Amino acid sequence: MRRGRTFTQALVMLCSVLTPTFLITATTMLGPKFVWPFVSAATRAVLIVQTTLAVLTSLYFAFTMAPALYHRSRRLLCRLGSRIRSSLVSLMLARRVQSWPCLVTLFRFYASVVGYSSAESWDPQLCVSPTSVGSTEGGAPFTILGRPGSSVRTMRLYRNSGRVRYIRGLVVVFSDGTEMQAGVRKDEFSEFTLSDDELITGMTLWAYYPSSKTFFSFWRKATDASAVRVGRISITTSQRSWGYGMDGTARLSSKEVNVGSGLLVGFKGRAGNDNMDQIGPIFLKPLSTSVVENIVFEQTPDPDGLRLTTLREGSAVWNGTDYTWNFSGIDIRDASTTFSAGFNSAFSVSPTFTASLPRVLDTGFGATWGQGTTQNYDQHSGSATQLSWSTTIAMSADNPAVSCLAMVWEGRVNLRWSGVQTVMADGVTASFPTSGMLSHVTYGKD
Repeated sequence: MRRGRTFTQALVMLCSVLTPTFLITATTMLGPKFVWPFVSAATRAVLIVQTTLAVLTSLYFAFTMAPALYHRSRRLLCRLGSRIRSSLVSLMLARRVQSWPCLVTLFRFYASVVGYSSAESWDPQLCVSPTSVGSTEGGAPFTILGRPGSSVRTMRLYRNSGRVRYIRGLVVVFSDGTEMQAGVRKDEFSEFTLSDDELITGMTLWAYYPSSKTFFSFWRKATDASAVRVGRISITTSQRSWGYGMDGTARLSSKEVNVGSGLLVGFKGRAGNDNMDQIGPIFLKPLSTSVVENIVFEQTPDPDGLRLTTLREGSAVWNGTDYTWNFSGIDIRDASTTFSAGFNSAFSVSPTFTASLPRVLDTGFGATWGQGTTQNYDQHSGSATQLSWSTTIAMSADNPAVSCLAMVWEGRVNLRWSGVQTVMADGVTASFPTSGMLSHVTYGKD
């Protein structure tokens, strides 16, 4: 029915335009004095009305047919682009184009613009099913998903600078430094950066449904699914709130997002070369277990990290009567262990670390680093180490004065480490390499 109406509109416009066009052409070529006198007053009136109808029909065509043709051609180009992208991916995976630098460069450029995710990314089974808003037809599908262990560190949203300020583009920077984008980088933008210990506690997506009313069709509202826009994104974290897009939400439709564990690991949706058509955030599910094992330190502890620390000083003097002096006491020192990650934001879900940490060995004449037993540690763990000492000295004329120091070997070390992290959510397990720094403070024997 819609095709027939469109064809009729085109036919009416064509017929309405041909007659005035012929008259104007003849008048221009032969001159008004050769043509216009042969046209009666009634014919002139008909031609004037016909010309007016032609202009109005052309305007009607511009307001009705042109957007439809635009969206159809856009969808066709997007489907063509998807097929080209799939072919490029197949060629890259088959390693058939490594000798073609121009094609490799083209693929990398396309991936950076469209946001095509790499093969090394989070397992979708570990992620919450995305909630999305926007058009289900416009643009081409995209997926932005970080490497295992990484999460979204910075999100930059671009919005239209016109009267309706819907979202047009997205740039994501992951905690490992990887940057991806979808949509376009133009007009106005705002940036939001998460800190290391900041989790997302809530997210709301807002959809904008523009009115498709025209001068000739003011009595009906078109339901073109490709016209829906991403209106606004609002985020609440454990520390603050942020939002960007359309300033008012009165005309917008909202959807609440299941944020899972609070770790945002990517986005998916649809985007073209001029707009962000659909968007849905991807969150990691709440993890039931997270363990880091097979930890290996890249170097041995530095001996300079060992030093003697004085706990207490004491002295005694013989007063003419022999007696026994006891030098003893207890001191409390803080020992601590902290595992930090190079890029692994999945640490914010409190993993357990299984490792054999360096320990201080007091030889009596000095100290050296040794290896402790394998134990389980939290990401941040501290303990009050109780250090005690006791000695008895006989004071006499032969030993009239004595001074004592209670000392202990303190070891401080900062080592880079690597290991394997295993996480589980809803019975699904995934393992991936991870790395970071160890800050460790320990003491020798008491």
